[in-house]
Amino acid sequence: MVYIKKPASIKIRIKDSKNTWLLLKKEEWLDLADRRIFMKGEILLAGLDIGTSKTNTLIAELRDDNTIDIVGVGSVPSKGIKRGIIIDLEQAVDAVRESVNNAERMAGVQLDSAVVAVNGSHITSFNSQGVIAISKEHPEITEEDIEKVIEAAKAGVIAPERELIHVLPREFILDGQKGISDPLGMSGSRLEGKVHIVTGSITAIQNLLKCMEMADIEVDELIFGNLSCGNAILNRTEKELGVLLIDMGAGSSDISIFINDNIAYSSILPLGGNQITNDLAIGLKISIEEAERLKIKYGNVMENYVSPDDVVEIVREKKSVKERVAKKYLADIIEPRVHEILSLIKEEAERSNYLNNITQGVVLTGGCALLPGIADLASKVFERNVHIGQPNYQGELNDLINEPRFSTVMGLLDYSLEQATAATSRRTRRKKSASVFQKAVNWLRDFF
Repeated sequence: MVYIKKPASIKIRIKDSKNTWLLLKKEEWLDLADRRIFMKGEILLAGLDIGTSKTNTLIAELRDDNTIDIVGVGSVPSKGIKRGIIIDLEQAVDAVRESVNNAERMAGVQLDSAVVAVNGSHITSFNSQGVIAISKEHPEITEEDIEKVIEAAKAGVIAPERELIHVLPREFILDGQKGISDPLGMSGSRLEGKVHIVTGSITAIQNLLKCMEMADIEVDELIFGNLSCGNAILNRTEKELGVLLIDMGAGSSDISIFINDNIAYSSILPLGGNQITNDLAIGLKISIEEAERLKIKYGNVMENYVSPDDVVEIVREKKSVKERVAKKYLADIIEPRVHEILSLIKEEAERSNYLNNITQGVVLTGGCALLPGIADLASKVFERNVHIGQPNYQGELNDLINEPRFSTVMGLLDYSLEQATAATSRRTRRKKSASVFQKAVNWLRDFF
């Protein structure tokens, strides 16, 4: 379950009975849904992920069976981003516009708003807990009680310079009874709530919002990138029994541990693919651009997996003549750096005190997950089963979408899908006594 400090205002583009495009807030769409004056196949959802290396946009259409059909893809090199943080606003806006425009052209629509991932080394997270007494006159737990205990858990723990992104309930304890996921309607006198709090730098988030504003894209909701990533590639068993998710991007490595279907720990290390590229540039005396090309095309994490006879052509910096270098030499440079990053991630996971609870092993995703041999090296470092995680989209563009670099943005679409499908079923829920709290967090059972 999740606590959202402001109600989501997902905007959806639909066609009315006259085949005219309308841009509506979710609340307005509900009214239209009640009157059945739209064609469901024309509902569009969008996600946008601004990473250090790539800026990815996906536009999807909601189908009649409450699944999505991706109709627009935009993936361009990021500009003005360092370790997930905007350092040049104009360049970042240009990258967003290019990515969005590419997706719009493919989809044949104009994008007005999107769910946006918030990434970067400025993100911090921690666990907290709160406790409240329940009125003896009304011992049944209400929505207000749940909100109060969550407020108590976050009270006084967020620094003034930090912006709250998520308060993610992990567990409720009612009169000493642990392991309660939703105490609504239960009876008791003392309610405790354990939560995972995710915050970001106010400055970094303001710059992200400013970037979206300048690109003429309204932000429906900000979602922590690794949370979104986990939603797209982890299954229920992994999240229930314990799994370590590592999203190794260009500028940082995002770490999350999921236990009991909830996120129990998350952290971000400012290390990623850029360090590998820099090592190649220095070791081979080549440009950053040439080093990145070699890493992507010929890079291998395990030296033993490369034949001594394999060679590659490189262009030395300030020289136009190509030289031949043993491919094994690239692995000699890449392997120590990747081993160091993975070892630091393991140390971070050990500090969480949850490493022994990871019974389902480690899932690697992100751009660095494409390096051949990285899963085998990670298995040696973590002494656990490791596999590469990526989306499992079944539509026509699955060969393009099912790559680790699209894990986060696919999770954003999943979030939008949960919001949209929850809205379509609201007519039924209106007739029942379902709580507002359950409506706000219904999507979380799958999201975590």
